[in-house]
Amino acid sequence: MKQKILEDIDKEKEMLISLGDFIFDNPELGLEEFKSSEKLIDILRSNGFEIEVGVGGFETAFKAIYENGVGGPSIGLLCEYDALEGMGHACAHHLQGPSILGAALSLKNNLKDENYKIVVY
Repeated sequence: MKQKILEDIDKEKEMLISLGDFIFDNPELGLEEFKSSEKLIDILRSNGFEIEVGVGGFETAFKAIYENGVGGPSIGLLCEYDALEGMGHACAHHLQGPSILGAALSLKNNLKDENYKIVVY
């Protein structure tokens, strides 16, 4: 399973790197990550995730859910994509969104015979 997941993530490498570069090149402060959250949401939605925007009353916060079957474990993944004022992405948050996205998509693709729910925040 581990090898399949790594191979699956490798197939998405160019998209994930491009996404990380986009977020890095468009630094947005906390609660103002409109471009970054839109990119993440678009990719998750196009991969079958149901999206709820404005979670917790924050415009850029979202919850993306993909459910296969009924019951089973819920797998929660948290991505951050905010920048530091005057410093940009000095803390590498520009890589967290793409990393979590890669993990979510790979889990979705490799757990086809299982009952589970993936939740990306």
